Order: sequence, then structure tokens, then C-alpha cells
Amino acid sequence: MEIMLRLLENEQFDELYQLFLESFPVDEFRPYEAQLALLNQENYRVYIFEQKQTIAAFFAIWETDEFVFLEHFAVRESYRNGGLGGTLLQELLGMVQKRVFIEVEPPDDELKQRRVAFYERNGFHFSSYGYIQPALAEGRQPIPLNVMTYPGKMGEDQFYLFKNWIFTEVYE
Repeated sequence: MEIMLRLLENEQFDELYQLFLESFPVDEFRPYEAQLALLNQENYRVYIFEQKQTIAAFFAIWETDEFVFLEHFAVRESYRNGGLGGTLLQELLGMVQKRVFIEVEPPDDELKQRRVAFYERNGFHFSSYGYIQPALAEGRQPIPLNVMTYPGKMGEDQFYLFKNWIFTEVYE
């Protein structure tokens, strides 16, 4: 199968950031300069999928020796509901070949339940383990999150190792 994902080039950042703005509530990502600065982090990468010379979808990941944290994943609205998200997610999972952690909001409404169900259809396991993500910038709000994992469920020890890592490396 043809590889569809490739690394973001720095000059594509403005287009990427526009997709952040269209896809996520403001509390779920960093202000422009802070998000741009992540591109210089050694273990942070953004993979994109392009259609017609535009970014149709992206994954922003943090990779360690043991696991990958999928921090952001978005499909441009005009490309949603056709199976593209699942296809790209499976490609990413095949590329990284490690345990993958994601965060989701507690499934307390229909949209959040659909998001959890999407990840479950793609092999992720929902857990009751979670935490409050600190505000990512001044004027932004903290968010309660649950952790999902692929493949397989995680134990309490794995959760606390991940939580310690994310609060040290990502949320500083």
C-alpha cells in the first residue's frame, strides 16, 4: 500500500495551525508561537496527509523509546465521514509499532461518545484512568481527560508512568 503520511514541512505550519483552529476547542491546543516552537522538540513530530495540495489530515505525536503519545489528530471537515480517518490512523499505528496513548474527554455527550467509539473501532481501549490537563496558556481552561491505549488495556503502573511523563515533558 502506498504511504500516505509524510512529515510536515515548516513552511506548511500556517496551514496546519488553521486546521487546529477549525478542529479543536481553543483550550485543547497551544497559542501559535508555542505550537510552532514544538516543531523544534526532538521527540515531537507532525505527520500530514495531503489532498489537492492541501493538508487534509494530520497527527501530532510525541515519541519515546517505549511509546507514542498521539496528542492531536484531525481530519479537515470536507474529508470526514468517508473512512479516511480510520485508514490514516491504521497507517500511523503500523508506522510507529509501539504502544500508543491518546487522551479523550469523558464520554458524557453524543459527540464525545462517538469519538471514543471511533478509537475503539480502531483497536484502542478506553480506561477510567485520567487527569485534569492543565491550561495550555494563560486565559485557557484545564480539561478533564481519560486515557485510551493501543494495543490492549493498560494497568495502573503503566498509567502512572505515562502520567508522570506527560506532566513532565508535555505539560511542563
